[in-house]
Amino acid sequence: MKILLTGATGLIGTEVMKTLAAAGHQVTATDRKGGDIPSGVNFILGELTDDKFIESLDFNVDAVIHLGSIPRPFDDRDFEVFDNNVSCTYKVFAKAAANNVKVVIYASSLSIYGTAWSGPWTSPEFAPFDESLPLHHYESYALCKEVNERTADMWANRSKTAYVGLRFPFCNSMQAIEAHAIAQRDGDEETVTVAAKILWGYLDVRDAAHGILAILAGNSAGSKTYNFTAPDTTAPHPTSEMLAKFHPTTKVLKPIAGYGSLTDCSRWIAAYGYQPMHLIDRKKLGI
Repeated sequence: MKILLTGATGLIGTEVMKTLAAAGHQVTATDRKGGDIPSGVNFILGELTDDKFIESLDFNVDAVIHLGSIPRPFDDRDFEVFDNNVSCTYKVFAKAAANNVKVVIYASSLSIYGTAWSGPWTSPEFAPFDESLPLHHYESYALCKEVNERTADMWANRSKTAYVGLRFPFCNSMQAIEAHAIAQRDGDEETVTVAAKILWGYLDVRDAAHGILAILAGNSAGSKTYNFTAPDTTAPHPTSEMLAKFHPTTKVLKPIAGYGSLTDCSRWIAAYGYQPMHLIDRKKLGI
């Protein structure tokens, strides 16, 4: 397939670019900074906030994978995150629709539910939670993810292009994920707090990339968003214990066995059949 990839040298983008190239796809990749570009990939340095740059990109492709964004909120310039992430996404979605691209795959986030970056301590209303969990925003990053999902809905209504949003959790290399789990095990106060706010979810970047391959191989239509996480957690204790300690107000809809994830990804699995394969080794980590 002929594919346009934005955010290609970011954390997830780098792995996606490498995986697409290895799978034999014809990839044009772009980002505001350079990086390790695989052989055969056409890399274009540029800024998505520049309208002329977006106009210069070739959207005559089979798929667009849109990962280009500011990946977190900034307390002092919150509006810049919203402005960048919403306006750039709108333009990319619009260009894809105008060129009858078959499918646009884009990065949403589990931060959309509001717990990750909230000022006050917040807990999900229920667990395990699917995509129907109510959204409670406290900052622009979570808000822009919802706006982008609604933007995808609009362009799907106005075109034949399908839009697939992936609500990623903490997504990183296995080395970084294991370090995060070990820090919790060892009682690092800041990591323990962060992990509880992100609900102990994670996803190896390799699984993120292969999930995107699964979408490319599927038959998408309309506009859909999916929770996409590993089936377990980074927590040092069983999920029921972690919930009782850190999120006692969360209503447990059904028992969560062992270290099972709070995130219900059944909608994703039913649609594309891909289940994460790169999971933390608790025995090795001593948790």
